[in-house]
Amino acid sequence: MMLAMSTVAHACRSSASARPGRTLEHPGRRVIPAVMARRRARAVAVRSVDDAKADDSSAEVDARADEEAEQPRRTFGSDVEAIAARGLAGALPEVDERLRIAMRGEAAGSRADADADALDAKRAAARAEDQAVDIVACLKQTGALRGYGAARLVPRRDYALSELKLNGIEAEKLLSPTESTISGLRDVLGRAALVLVGGWVLSSHPSGAQVTGVLASGAAALAMDQVAFAGGLEALALDTLAQATSQTYVARLRLHEAAHFLVAYLMGILPKGYTLSSADAYREYGALNVQAGCAFCDGAFQAEVAKGKITSGSLGRFSCVALAGIGMEYVAYGFAEGGVADVRQLDGMLRALAFSQKKSDSEVRWAVLNTISILRRHEGTVRKLSERMAAGASVGECIRLIEDSLGDDV
Repeated sequence: MMLAMSTVAHACRSSASARPGRTLEHPGRRVIPAVMARRRARAVAVRSVDDAKADDSSAEVDARADEEAEQPRRTFGSDVEAIAARGLAGALPEVDERLRIAMRGEAAGSRADADADALDAKRAAARAEDQAVDIVACLKQTGALRGYGAARLVPRRDYALSELKLNGIEAEKLLSPTESTISGLRDVLGRAALVLVGGWVLSSHPSGAQVTGVLASGAAALAMDQVAFAGGLEALALDTLAQATSQTYVARLRLHEAAHFLVAYLMGILPKGYTLSSADAYREYGALNVQAGCAFCDGAFQAEVAKGKITSGSLGRFSCVALAGIGMEYVAYGFAEGGVADVRQLDGMLRALAFSQKKSDSEVRWAVLNTISILRRHEGTVRKLSERMAAGASVGECIRLIEDSLGDDV
């Protein structure tokens, strides 16, 4: 399948300046770069990010400490501070309640036939979302939450494809999601429809006008779905069929969404809610244009987008969250299948920012390396989180699981 986007696709192509390298497997480590000999008997040790020595990691820690030191201690409303004072056991249910309001209001406000009541619900949802974010930020500030926004990041710089390969990352397998299960089902259903129409023609001998009418009705139904529901009916049918016929698809999707959730949380973006199937999304929110996946409290980022001034930190968080799903599929299976929409979303953002090809490549490669590093450190947590999400855990319960599962290296 062709790559879903041009700027991101370019980031996984070979470049003339990339130098090939070898890697050696070693017990207890993922990848250890080999020493590369040059003509003048001069050896240069190329290190993996996970095995980088103290100078790089210390610089990153110092940079993070300086950044945090520059941020003044926030003050919150008395109601938020009172909720946070209850600790995680008392505060997270309050966060859940506000996030449920936020999700329902967003679904209502996004409908094509949204009326005044739906718009009021959307405004109430925005207030509830802001309150949930403030409660979590207050919990973080008091030390009750250790992992929120605390992910250790790889140093920000330009990375060559050879450096990704030395860290065990084949970008072409990660940035080229195949969507083979859904596309395969779409092909099967298309052939089945042709067989049915052909059988009807052979058995009933309809007139040309009747055949034309049937074909026109089918085309009109597909067009209406695209216009009215953004393809929601088709997505609902295909996803439901895939979930009923492929356990691999189900397991892959759960890991995909759990990775979005975990990376967003560790990067400092509060997950708003999630669904693991289009059918669940429809039952929960009654809207076909709400698809399976994770939603996030991204009001601050959207405000930056509206102003046309996106900070490097915000773009980095957005990029890593967008790539988290396909990143986890790559870690677990060696290639990504789902996530074409995620890839297109990131591509659209980079295009909207009018990034040069070089700058886009730099952003994507850093985000890939950073995201894969986070997921490898927390792979066990992602797997436990996917099981908890499959059982219908609330956002607050998922946050508690993450906090309880964190090791010393966030």
